Amino acid sequence: MPRDRLTPVPIPSRRGRTAIVTGATSGIGFATAQALGRAGASVVCAVRDPERGAAALARLRAGDPAGDYRTEPLDTSSQASVRAFAARWGDARVDILVNNAGIGAPRHRTLTPEGHELTLATNYLGHFLLTALLLDNLRLSSRPRIVLLGSPMALVGRLDAADLELEHGYSPRRAYANSKLAMVMFARELQRRSAAAEWGLNVHAVHPGYAATRMTGVDGRGPLRIGLAIAGSLRLAQSAADGAQPAVFAAGSRQAVAGAYYGPVGRFGLTGPPGRVRLPKQARDAEACAALWRASVTLTGAPFPG
Repeated sequence: MPRDRLTPVPIPSRRGRTAIVTGATSGIGFATAQALGRAGASVVCAVRDPERGAAALARLRAGDPAGDYRTEPLDTSSQASVRAFAARWGDARVDILVNNAGIGAPRHRTLTPEGHELTLATNYLGHFLLTALLLDNLRLSSRPRIVLLGSPMALVGRLDAADLELEHGYSPRRAYANSKLAMVMFARELQRRSAAAEWGLNVHAVHPGYAATRMTGVDGRGPLRIGLAIAGSLRLAQSAADGAQPAVFAAGSRQAVAGAYYGPVGRFGLTGPPGRVRLPKQARDAEACAALWRASVTLTGAPFPG
C-alpha cells in the first residue's frame, strides 16, 4: 500500500461537534472519520456490514484512544435502511455529514430489492434521501457542513434525468461515472437552494483522485479509466489518508468555500494536496442540476422543503 506523503490538512478543533461519515469501514471514509475524530469531533460511522464496522471501530479506537467513535447500521442502497437510520437519530444535532459510501458498478445492471439500479441507489439516491431526512438536524448547527464524494470519473458521466437508472444503455463505467456526477450536481443544487431559502448549509463536493482503496478498479474503458491505469503503473496512487484530504479539508477547514468542488491538484489532477478543481460540464448547467433534483425527489420521496 502507498505511504502517506502529504502533510495532514490542518483543521481547527471540532470538539463539541457531531459528524456522520457513511461508508467509514475502510478507504476514504475511514480516513475521514479518523481525521475528524482526532480533531475532537464525535464521529458516527454509518456502516453496512456490522463485522467490518466493528473491525473499523477497533482500529479507530486503537489509533486514537481518547477519540469518540461509534457505529450505526446504514445501507445506502436501501431507502428503508436510510429512513430507519434517520428515525433513530431523532432530533439530535448534526454538524458534519460526509456522504461517502459507495460501490463499484456490477458488470450487469442490477436492481435493489426496492427496484432501483444498484449503483445509483448506493452511491447517490441513498445520500440524497439521507440529506433530506437530516436537514432539520443539520440546521441546528451553527455552521453545518455537507460533503459529497464524487470521483474523477464524474468528468466522463452524462446524466439523462429521464433515465437516471439506465434502463437503456447500461454499462458499468457509465453507471459509476453517472452516480458520481450526480453527487457533484446534487452538491451544486443543494447549495443553490440553501442560499435561496437561507438554510445556512455549507455544501462541498470532493473527489479523492486516484487512491489505493477498494473503490479503484471500476470496470470499463475510456480516457480517464486508462489514465487511472497509467497512474497506477507509475506508482502514483495515493494512500487512503492522502486521498481523503479533500474530504477532510471540506469537512473541517475554515478555508473551504461553500459550493466549491475540491480534489487533488498535483500530477494529472489525481494526486497531491487538496484545492479547487474543475467542475464536470453538466454540473455547471443549472437547469440540468435542477432536473436531476426533481427526478431524485420522484425516485426517493425525499422531504426537502419546497
